[in-house]
Amino acid sequence: MTTKPKDPNWVTTFSMKRNPDKTPGDSKPDFVSVDSDKINQKTGKPYRKNFTIKMDGQDVWCEPAAWIQEDKSLKVTIKKSVSTGASKPAADPWDDQF
Repeated sequence: MTTKPKDPNWVTTFSMKRNPDKTPGDSKPDFVSVDSDKINQKTGKPYRKNFTIKMDGQDVWCEPAAWIQEDKSLKVTIKKSVSTGASKPAADPWDDQF
């Protein structure tokens, strides 16, 4: 395990690999988290390594995905893992104003 960088602005570091399940033309991400040591008993494939980010005082499991854009840049999305459940949409602060 690596140690946390001393940079006070650091949030997280994670590794990604090319998605082995990606086929040309589908919408699956080009890059996904690296494999963990644990094997999914149903599929026989390794689980992906996820990471936690502290949100609202709780550690929330997150998973990254990345897509190669037309200009060859990467678009990275970080979502809460399925096991944590989806979040409710944030309340609009202006709703109570009018």
